[in-house]
Amino acid sequence: MLFSQTKRLLSFLLFLILVQTSGELLGQNMSGYLRNYNAVLTSSSNEYLVGRNRFVVDAAVTTSYGKVFISNEVLNTYTESANNYTYDFLEGYIDIFFENSDLRIGKQIISQGRTEAHFIADILSPIDLREFLTLQFDVLRTGIPAVKYTRYYGSNFLEFVAVPIFQSNIQAQPGSRWFPFTEIEKQTNVIYADSLRENSFNSFQGMIKWSLRKNLKWDLDIIAMLWTPGNPSYKKELALVSGLPALQLSKSYLRSPILAYSGNYILSDNIILKSESAYYFSKYVDYLPEQFINTDLNNLTSSEQQALIAAFDENEDGFLKKKPWLTGMLGLTTSFGDVSISTEFIYERIFDYDSDILQKEHFFFSTLSLQKSMMRNKLDLRLFGRYNYEGSDYWINPEAAYDIKDGLAASLGFHLFGGEESKPYYGHFNFKNYASSSFGFVALTAFF
Repeated sequence: MLFSQTKRLLSFLLFLILVQTSGELLGQNMSGYLRNYNAVLTSSSNEYLVGRNRFVVDAAVTTSYGKVFISNEVLNTYTESANNYTYDFLEGYIDIFFENSDLRIGKQIISQGRTEAHFIADILSPIDLREFLTLQFDVLRTGIPAVKYTRYYGSNFLEFVAVPIFQSNIQAQPGSRWFPFTEIEKQTNVIYADSLRENSFNSFQGMIKWSLRKNLKWDLDIIAMLWTPGNPSYKKELALVSGLPALQLSKSYLRSPILAYSGNYILSDNIILKSESAYYFSKYVDYLPEQFINTDLNNLTSSEQQALIAAFDENEDGFLKKKPWLTGMLGLTTSFGDVSISTEFIYERIFDYDSDILQKEHFFFSTLSLQKSMMRNKLDLRLFGRYNYEGSDYWINPEAAYDIKDGLAASLGFHLFGGEESKPYYGHFNFKNYASSSFGFVALTAFF
């Protein structure tokens, strides 16, 4: 086993040298990186969680009239098999330059917003959540076929985005340690009628954004969207498994008008105030029949079972309600000595609230990020944390990154999850569910 790991490491280091050499030969029209990533559980078993090589190559040709850009990825996940290789066409688009505007057509990654480790206005590009945080933040977003037109007015600009299809976020499969919808599984048997990793179907989506950049003290994006969020809600039906009730869940997505904004304001040389918010005219929330929640499902009488079946048979909305929904962030970025500090407070609210909704009417969480550079900026230390107030659960991410030499960097860190056990039929994401999946990781990246 040790010989095999040593041989793999030596092969990887040799490949790093080849990558750096080829990058110098290819010139400025091609760039990319090769990253080796390994993660191990921090629990007593110290299980080897994942090992992968990610090779990304970007190619661009620019003229005075426009640009052609292509990004490709080859992924080798050797914890599954040494010969497990997959290819992904990440991006491929054409830019056309006009006197006061740009037009981009093709598969592209579109990011916007200012919130750390959360997505408020930044919901355009699908997110890959198959392996949760073992995928680093720079590879979470995936491309989507789109047309983007940007019209410049001095420092300000107007941007239009049109997407002819809907593409969901890529979720982990049910049964995976990273599957995000596990709260209801604690209370009853669950059957997933649709366990596909992603869904894609014809559904026009569009965005218009007005960005103000003229004032040196502040910048602001005002956004209007007709968009479908990438995470599914689940319609619920009753199924009987060996005579016991179980929930059969099937994915459902809802397109909604959305108004949003995102902005920064420089209060002083050392303090930046940031804010972001989105209002959904309609968003799915969950509920269940009272008989289902307040009954011991493993010891049903005949009359209780008949009443439960009748409640599901009479339901027509799949136990999903459409409600207006607001999410907002208020944050502060500053520094103390040579330590950079960023903190955010995020608030979510369901309007026209009903008492049987599983999600809370008001939901709060906050984040804190500390960062310090040392050794002439070659060593970067970072600590990030998020705390959910309602569930008393948390995520902590300490990390160190070191520039070994130009084009070669290493990083070491942990993702630690914990908190209190959630109450029955808790309607929110809870980090405590992933406590047994806390892990440490090491990554080595060669850029060219």
